[in-house]
Amino acid sequence: MKAQEKKSLSLLIDEILTTTEKIMLAKRLAVILMLSGNTPQHKIADALKVSPTTVVKISLGIEIGKFDSILKISKSERADMEKIIWNILTAGGFMPPKVGRKYWKKYSKQSN
Repeated sequence: MKAQEKKSLSLLIDEILTTTEKIMLAKRLAVILMLSGNTPQHKIADALKVSPTTVVKISLGIEIGKFDSILKISKSERADMEKIIWNILTAGGFMPPKVGRKYWKKYSKQSN
C-alpha cells in the first residue's frame, strides 16, 4: 500500500469511526492475526482484554473462510497491519477494560 493510500485510509477511518469503534476493530484484527500465528485462544483473550467468546467466534469465522481476504492481506503486508493495529490499540496510552455481562455486576454491588 502506498503512503498516500495509507493516509487516505487513516483519514477515512478517523472520520467514520469513534475511538471505541477503532479500538474494537483493531482488537478483532489483532485476534485474527494472533490466531493465524497459532497463539492459544486464552492468551489472546488475556492479552487483548477481549472475552473468550469473541476469540472463539473469530476462530470459527477463520475456519469457515469468513476472514480469507484479511488473512491474504496480512500475509503480504503483515508488518503494516501489525503497526496499524498497535497504533490504534495504544492510542492515548491505554487499552480499555474487558467488558461483558458480568462486568457491570461488580459495580452495581459496590453502589449498594
